[in-house]
Formats: sequence, C-alpha cells, structure tokens
Amino acid sequence: MNTYPAEYLLHPVPVLAVYGLSADQTSTENEKIPTQKDSEESVAVISSSPQTRPSSGRQTPGNNALNLRSSLASTLHSLLHNKHDFTLYEATRYLHQNSANGAQGIPPFRVLSISKDYTLPTPSSSVHSPLSPLTPQSPLYPDGIMSPLWITKYLETPSVIVGFYELWDWSSEPGQGSKPVRETGPLGAHVMMDPTERENDVALAQEINDKRKYFQDKGIKFSAVILLKNRHTEDPSVEERLNLIRKQSGLDAKNSFFTVAPGSHHDLQEFVNTLYRCLYESALQYYSNVIKKLRKKKSKLPSPASSARPSMADLTSNEPQPLSSQGWQLRYDLKIAFFQELKQDIEAALKTCVVAYGLLGDVLAPTSSVTQGLVSLPARGKRWTEARALADCINIKICRFHLFLNDHTAAFSQLNGHLHLFQTYSSAWGMGEQSFEYWEWLSKQYRIFADVIDSAIQAGFKIPLPTAYLTNNGTANVPGSPLLGGSNNNLSSNSQVVGCNPGAIIQHPGFYYHLAAMCCAERRRRFLDIERSEAAKAAAANKESVAPSQLEVLLSKERQVDHSSLTIELLTKSYEQFKKYRNGRMTLYLAAEIAGTYYETGKFEMALKFFERIGKTYRKENWHMVLTSILRWSLRCAKELGSWERAVECLIELMAEELPMAKQKRADIQRELFDVLYHNEASNTIKHAPLTIAMDQINSFLKCSVQFLNQTSFVDTPELYQISLSTDKNSPVLPFRFNAMRVLFSEPQYNCYLEDAGLDEEMKKLDLIDFSKDMTKATTGDYVDWFTKKVDLRVTEHQTRVFQGQIISKDCDGIKIVGVCLDLISPQWNVALSYSFDKLSDDQTVTRRKWLEPSGDPSGRPKFRFISGRGELSAIKITQRPPRIQLSIHQFSPALLDEDFEMCVTVTSEETERIDVTLCMEIKNAEGQAGDYAWFKEAGDKSLESARTFVIGVIEPGQSVSTVVYIHGTGSVGPRLVNLKAEYVLSSASGKAHVPKVEKSESVTIPFVSPFETTFELCAQGEDQGKTVPFDLKRTEKWLMVAAIQCCSTWNLDIESVRLEQEAFEHPYTFLKLLSKMDNFKNQVWKTSHVYNANYLFRLSTMDLTEAMPSVPVGNIVVQWKRHGQEGAYSKTVLKAPALEFQQLSLVVIADIPSELYMGEPFTLTYTIHNPTINLAEYTASIELSDAFVFSGYKQLKGRVLPLSRASYQYTCYPLVAGKVRLPRLKVIAKQQGTEKEVPVELLAVGVVVTLDNALDQQVRQTTVEQQPTLVFVGAKRHY
Repeated sequence: MNTYPAEYLLHPVPVLAVYGLSADQTSTENEKIPTQKDSEESVAVISSSPQTRPSSGRQTPGNNALNLRSSLASTLHSLLHNKHDFTLYEATRYLHQNSANGAQGIPPFRVLSISKDYTLPTPSSSVHSPLSPLTPQSPLYPDGIMSPLWITKYLETPSVIVGFYELWDWSSEPGQGSKPVRETGPLGAHVMMDPTERENDVALAQEINDKRKYFQDKGIKFSAVILLKNRHTEDPSVEERLNLIRKQSGLDAKNSFFTVAPGSHHDLQEFVNTLYRCLYESALQYYSNVIKKLRKKKSKLPSPASSARPSMADLTSNEPQPLSSQGWQLRYDLKIAFFQELKQDIEAALKTCVVAYGLLGDVLAPTSSVTQGLVSLPARGKRWTEARALADCINIKICRFHLFLNDHTAAFSQLNGHLHLFQTYSSAWGMGEQSFEYWEWLSKQYRIFADVIDSAIQAGFKIPLPTAYLTNNGTANVPGSPLLGGSNNNLSSNSQVVGCNPGAIIQHPGFYYHLAAMCCAERRRRFLDIERSEAAKAAAANKESVAPSQLEVLLSKERQVDHSSLTIELLTKSYEQFKKYRNGRMTLYLAAEIAGTYYETGKFEMALKFFERIGKTYRKENWHMVLTSILRWSLRCAKELGSWERAVECLIELMAEELPMAKQKRADIQRELFDVLYHNEASNTIKHAPLTIAMDQINSFLKCSVQFLNQTSFVDTPELYQISLSTDKNSPVLPFRFNAMRVLFSEPQYNCYLEDAGLDEEMKKLDLIDFSKDMTKATTGDYVDWFTKKVDLRVTEHQTRVFQGQIISKDCDGIKIVGVCLDLISPQWNVALSYSFDKLSDDQTVTRRKWLEPSGDPSGRPKFRFISGRGELSAIKITQRPPRIQLSIHQFSPALLDEDFEMCVTVTSEETERIDVTLCMEIKNAEGQAGDYAWFKEAGDKSLESARTFVIGVIEPGQSVSTVVYIHGTGSVGPRLVNLKAEYVLSSASGKAHVPKVEKSESVTIPFVSPFETTFELCAQGEDQGKTVPFDLKRTEKWLMVAAIQCCSTWNLDIESVRLEQEAFEHPYTFLKLLSKMDNFKNQVWKTSHVYNANYLFRLSTMDLTEAMPSVPVGNIVVQWKRHGQEGAYSKTVLKAPALEFQQLSLVVIADIPSELYMGEPFTLTYTIHNPTINLAEYTASIELSDAFVFSGYKQLKGRVLPLSRASYQYTCYPLVAGKVRLPRLKVIAKQQGTEKEVPVELLAVGVVVTLDNALDQQVRQTTVEQQPTLVFVGAKRHY
C-alpha cells in the first residue's frame, strides 16, 4: 500500500488537541517523559532528584513543586500520546462495546500537542479555501478533485481542545516557601480563601473563559484540567477555589472542568480514559455539524446532466478546463465520507464511498454515462494519475468496510467489479493486457486485497466455508475474477443447478498473494517482451539521437524494478498463509513456484535448495510425475552451479523406472551420467571427494536385497548368504557396469571387496554367481584384510543377478550385513551406490523368503526355492554348539557345619570323539557370608576358596569319569548353592588358537544344619565376708558355668573330646581363675538329641572396686567330632562361652547361719550390713520376731556404715520348732544420698542364676532366691 498516499488509506479518528503539558510549558524545556514502567513511582523519583534549571514560564515555583508538576505533566503527556494510529476495528470497538453490553471502553482519539496561544486558521479575504480548485494557488487548480493535503489539514484540525493549567500556590512565589498562617480567631477573617490566591484564581478563570469563548465561537468544545499538587489534597480551601474558577470560567463541572492530582500510573490512566469518554460525544457532534455544512453546499450544485462536458472541439485548446459539476459532487462526497469515518459511522461512509466510486468511475470512463460528450482526462496525465490512485484507494476502503460489516460477498464483488471496470478502460488508455503496466496494477490490487483480508482475520473475521455459497442465486450477480473466470450470469434463469462460481468465493489471504505473484511474474514477462521488441525496432531504425519517447521512459523505470524479489516476496507470503491454513499440497506447489522464480532470475543455488526440499515430500508420497520435473530442474541448476555431485545424484535417480519418461530419454540420461563421470571436461577437471548416494532414500533403478540361509548357526560352521541385484523392466536401457561391490558386515573381519572381472560375454536374465570359494585377503590398498575376488558386475534391464558368499564365525555373536555398496570408479570420481539394511523400510513388501540354487536341469538355469520365514534376513545369530555330556551329582544331605561334606560328580561323554574336560565348582552362601570353601579330593588343595577348577583330562566317547568334591560350610545355618560347570573342547581342535569351549552347567542346593546346640547357665556364689574390715577394696565372686551340649545331627556322631580353651585376659585389677572342671571323658557316640553337661567353676576377683569392672571372656568349648562310621579326620566345632561380669554393687544385708540347725540347740545368727558403694549409708534397724525362735541381742539399733565397709550384729537363737521355719529377720532402713529404702536380706552363698542359649542371648535375667521371708530348715532334736 506504500505506492498510494497514506492519507487515503488510513482510518481517521477524532482529533483531540491539548496544551499545557509540553516541555516548553513545564519546569524545563528538555525534560524526559517517563515511560509507563516508571510512572507509578513518578512522584517519588522526581522528588528525590530535584531539578535545578529555571522555569521558562511566567511563574518560578520551588524545586519540589516544579519537579512534582513536571512529573505529573510528563506522565499525562505520555498517556495521551500513547497511541497515534488506529485500525478500523480498533477505532469502532468503543461504539460496539457500548451498544453490545454497556462496557466502559476507551474511545479512540488522535491527540495533538499545541501551544497555549494556538488559534484556528483565519479565513482569508478570498471566498475560497487555499486547497479549492477555484483558487489559482491551489495544487488542484483548476480541475483537480482531491488532494492528500486536504486530509492532512483535517487530521491536524482538532474537534475538541483541552487545556491543562496549574493551580497557583505560595510555593510558586520567589522567596516564599509555604503559605502564611492566617488568624482564624474571633478577630480573624471568616473567609478561608487568601486574597492573593483569589487574585490568581480570578486571573486563571478569566484566561480559561477567554479560551472557551474563542473555541466555542468556532464550534469546537473546550475543556480545562487543573493540575493539583499533593499539598492541595489536604488544603480545605482548594475546593472553594476550584468552584470559583469553574463558575467564573463558565465550564460544565461534569464534561468540561476536571482536576487531577499526582497518583499511580493506573489512576492517571483511568483519568485519561474518563476524559476521553466525556469528550467523545462532543467530537462526534463537531463532525456531524461539518457534514451538514457540506451537504448544504452540495445541494446547491447544478445537476451533472445540465452541465455538459466539453466536446472534442473544445479539447483542442491546451488550457485546462474548470472542474465540472460532476467533479464537485465527487469532491463533496469524498469529504462527507471522510467525516463519516471520523464519526465511525461505517455504514454511512460505505454508502457515500460507493456513490463517490461510481462518479469517479464515470470521470475516468472514455465516454461518460452521466454527462454527454467526451471525458477530458488524458491518459497518463497528472489528473488521470490522481484519479486512478483515488479510485484504487476508494475501492480498498469499500472492500474494508464490507469485510468489517461481515459482508464478504459484497467485498469480493467490489474487488472483481473494480478489476473488470479498469480492465475495460485499460485498452482505451493504451495499457491493456499486453502491457506490463496492467499486470503491475493488477498485482498491486490482489496484494492489497490480501492485506485487507489478513487484517480482518486478525481482528476476528472468519473465512466462510464453501457450503455458504451453495445456493441458486446467492452469487448470481457477483462478478468473477479476471484471472479465474466470469460469474454465473451465463446460466439460464430456469436452471436448477445448485452451486457457485469458484471465482466468486472469497478465500484466505494466501490465495490472493499467489494471484499477485502470478501477475508480478506476468509483468516481468510482458516487460521482457516489450523490451526485446523495442530493442529490435531500435536496431532496425536510424540510430540518430532523438528525445526518449514515453514508452522508453516507462521501460527505463521498469528496469530498476527487481521483479524476482517482488514475486518471491509474494509467494513467500502466500506460502505462509497456506501453511497456516494447513494446505500442504499448495505449500509444496508454492515452494516449487519460488524455486522456479529463483531459476529464472539466475539464483540457481536458492532454486536448488527449494527443489531439494520439496522433492523429499513428492518422493515420499510417490508423486513420480512431479518428481521427474523437479529432478530435471535440479539437474539444470546443478549444472549451472557446477555442482556435479548433485548432478550425478539427479541422473542416478532419473534412471529409475518409476519416473515416467520415454525410453530414448532414459538412454540419454544414462549416457549423460557416464559422460559426467568419464568424459566431460568441466566435471573432470579436479579430483572429487568420494560420493555416497543412499539408494534407499531415492527412487532406484536397481534393487538390492540380502538373505542368510539360516537364522542361527554355530561356531566354526560355514553359513551361506546371497545378495540379489534386480533391475527395473525398462532400466537401465544400456548395459551398466560397476567397477566394484563392497559387502559390509557388523564385524569388519568378514567384509568383502568384489572387483569387476571385465567380461563381455552375453548376460543371462537370471544368474547365480558363487564367490564363497577361493577368496583371498587383500594386503595392500584401502581394503587391507578384506576378502577379495573378481566377478562379473554388469547389469542390464529386467535382470536378476544373485551373488553367493559364506562366513565362518569363531565367536558367539550376532553378525549382520549392514550394507552393500556398488562403486563407479573413474580417475576423478568415486561414486558409491549405498544400500543400507539397518532399518526395514515401511513400504517394503514382506514376502516369503527365497533362495536361489543350481538346478539339475540340462539347461543349467538356477531356480528359486522357498525357505522358512518372510521378508529380508540380513542378520544371523551365532551360538555355541550344544554340549553333549552329562553331569550327575551324588550326595547325602543335609550337610553339617564345620565338616567336609562329600559329593561325587560324574561326567559322562556323549560326543563321537575324545574330549578334554575341565570341571569348575563354586559355592555361594544365600546370605552372602564369607568363609565357605570347596576343594577336590584329587587336587588335595584345601585353601579357603569358594571357587575351584580341576582338570579331569581326556574322556573317551561314551565313557564316564567320577571325582569327589568336598564343600565346607561355616558360620550360620542355611542352604548353599553349588554351581558345577564342565568345559571341554574336542581333542581334534585342542591345539588350535581361539577355540571356543563347550560348556555344561548344573546347580544343586545343599542345606546346612548345625551339629550342636548349646545352652549355658551361669550361677553366682558369694564367699564368706569374714570380719568387719573398714574400707575393703577387694571383691571376690564364684561363678559356676554349666554348658549343656545337645547333638542335633540326624546321624550319630563320634565325639573325640570336649574341652575348654580359655581366652587370654590381662587386666591390672581384675582376675579370672578356673577352679575346677568336669569335661573329662573317653570317646563317645552321641545320638540325635543326646545332651552332655560340662561344668566349670571360676573365681572372679578384683583388687579395686573403684575401677571400672570389665567383662571377662571365658573362652571357647571345642568339640572334636565326625560322623559315626566315617573315615577321615575329625571335624572341629567351636562353641563360644559367655563372658563373666561382677554382680551389680548395692547396699545389702547378709545373713550367716550354721549349715545345720537342730531344735533345742542354740546357734549364733550374724547379720552383716555390707556397703560396697563409695557413698556413706545411715541406717536404722529392728529385728522381727519369729514364733519358731527365741533369741537374745539388740532389738533396735541405729548406726552408719562407711563406703566399702561392713557392720555386723550377732544374735543367739534357740529353735523351738523343727522343720522349715521363718528366721528372725533384721529389717534395715538405710538412707543414702538423700534417699531412704529398705535393704534386702540375703543368705550367705546365695546369688543369681543366668541362662544363655546357643547364641548367648539371656533367657532368664537375675532370678534370685525368695528372700521374704527368710526360711531355714531346723532338724529334730539329736539328744533326748
């Protein structure tokens, strides 16, 4: 649209003029206007950075006030000028929102900043406007219709004016910091307004009133905005001052007089929006008044029919004629339509534009249908050029208005009508369809229409579905596109056909961008034709220099146009639109058009990139006809660029039978390929890098497949494979010879390199070539250690050649044929046609597998036979040969811990020849504990290893060899997994290198149980405390340990010995001594559940009770045993004995009595209060009476016992009753460290009993003998 005046195409909105906010009316001339992100904190920012420059206004406020006012004005200025131009949809949104749901939208305004002394233009002394065709100085004089200057004039003429004023403040006066305090008491003034403030306010009101009267006389609404400061919001007199200013200025408080104070960005934005809403109706009323004046002037014009146009005779004069009545009517209609747009009255503007378009079309017509006579607008003249541009712009606006009103049919009809109208005019103007000017204009129209539709779609317009046009008469009167055919007018009125004209259906923008590109391409072709024609005429005519003609001037301008860039730009826009609407086929077509345009303009590299991009899709979807054309274009581009590698790729694919072409052309393609590789000087000047062409990614004239005979095989076993090369039925036309074929495996040691043998004999249609025998390894060149052989590598049309090879694997692995490469080698070229077998193609047909083999027929023709499976088998799995030996294990479980458990392993050979066998064994604990080991009897090595290997040796076919294996388990009970593996090789291959071994494995689970379970009882025995010794640091205890050993084996066990092995213990104060033991016995046989008790008496003593008492280890009980009747050494089981500790030290009363008591015989009872602690104990004691005794001694007593000391009391008792009786008990209440408690009474030599299980876990914790009451046995009288 940039070729038309912007004023004709923009959408106008009401103009609002403001003053009082610009830089020259604020505190500084060049103050920065804050942005939106800064404005919310504008007050704080400005106040922290005071301005120091003087004000340019009449008043000189203080620095803080200056900055505050400047910040507020700058923010308002930024908000008011935030948006300058509006689209049609943005400008009309406010009216639609208010009419639809009453939402408070924002009216559109074009805001201008004017000076404070702005005045409207004063009418000159002449009657007419400076832009009127009647004014000699006007650019339209005398016959011009419209000028963009007129629109610019009214785009700068305000419909509403707003003045911003500052309320006077004492801080504005020099030397006066703040408002003086006025007396308000009984003698003070009752008026709150200061006289100085009133004086300034009256002057401000007078100034505002003068402005109001001036603009009101011009029909323009004036409003005033008072800028307040923060201190004004707290001053109670400001309200009265504002009322005074408003009343004296004569402004309406609701719609004409406003106040604003500093605030956040959101608050100021809301103020601006409110200001717009209050002024919008006044702006619309202003333009309504202007429209009334224009209609009044238009009504005074004479009828166009009454003022005939000048005849042909009058046109002989060179002087311009005055504007006709028809032109004046057109001028007024254009003005009215412009002001209706300003009012956003789109329907009225549309009607007026339609009328103006009709008048303008008649003005441009060769013969007028309104006025009689000829039209006085010479083609390519100034007025003719202006009228054409104006008609195109009006057409654009009409289309835009129709789309806005959702009348897409009318919009498209207007476009086609405009194109048809000017198509008929063009012939009379000398710029018909044969001229490039016509196609330039047509391309411009389609491009602009596409832009208009695109803008409408972005604003919410929906492209209608084609079904919306399926009606008998919906598009009957719609003119068709000049490029797409006519309308439906050729159908008869009685026709019952339901349908529509495709040329009358509106499409998305991409469609019209494409039409514009087509017209641009046609423009270039017409230009080149005319240029060649003119060049031929100039060459034939006299070469005398003459003034350039008008056509030569046009050609000179056209040469400066980059037609290809314009076409590519339009095609790119169309491509993006079609891609947006998911028209995949059209996008490919457009990409091809872009590539073709690049080719025509000589940009072969870009053309080749586009052809390659779109060729992939056409190749994938099998559009062979289109692909053939693309490859031919790509071949031409590659030749032009000298990209011979790409040319070779195109030639290889063009040989494919799927791409349709004549047989002769295919032969030419093949000859051209060999010419490029061998003879062409341009393509053979340099040594080219190796070129690899992936044949599975293109259409190939040669199909390659591979087959292994079997899916699995064994090590050292030959395995056959076949490679099939099949040509198309009609390609290659001529015999095609490859120089080499490479067979690539996943394991490089099997790679093969087959060279052409150079044979010229006749080829068969089906041929089997076996290269599996007599192959040699290359020692030089690029393929060292590859298997090589010479074979016939020629192919021709409709032929199948099968190459058979073999591999012998030495390892167990998967082997795959990853690719086959057919090489074309020349002195400057090395081209490889590569076939990859890594992935199965999606379109590959899965058929039954076939294998070609020689037949026994006299003709010798090989035949295919079906083999198992379907598809292509390019991989084979190599496994080890299955073992042909048997492993048998004989054992008697369960096994016992700590014994050498015997197992008999038998190896039986089923091979047909001798084998060399090695036996491997490993024992695993289920809990992962270490300590288990195994060993072979023949080896004799009993080292502690869990895995062992034993060489059995040579076994003859059908024979068996047995060996004895021992396993030893320690630690915890549970199953053990024993893995046995027999490895062997055939004796015939035992001397060869890298011979894989055949393996046979067996596993057996052996449960292990414990041979013994042991329960320990510890019994503490106190010793005689002796006499009272103060501060005794020594302590001695006797411990009796009873070990009950139970036999848990299911077999009888021979027990050689049970002995205690004491553990060494050293401590400076604590000692352990074995006093006696009972574990001496001869060899015994223990049956299942047999229990043996071993008794051990220890003395545990310490020299210093104040030291920490350690736990004293006793040692281990060692049992030597073996299974009953079994020969061999005894096994050794170690049973861990519990450790001994001193009993808990606490205050105790010990009762000492004779061992035997008899009735009638007195005895001495001694109570000893023992304090083994390091704390002093105070006590009170009393003796409890007993009916079985009479006694003498202290009945109550009180005393203290020192730390580590004893206190003894003796009583003489006389038994009265025989039997088990209660002893008189000394009840002691002791106080120690502030705590009182009763001290327990114990009989001398009575302690605790502790029972421990096999894991030394305590079962009974400190079970004491019953002490309450203390019972003794008294015998009967011995003497009577």
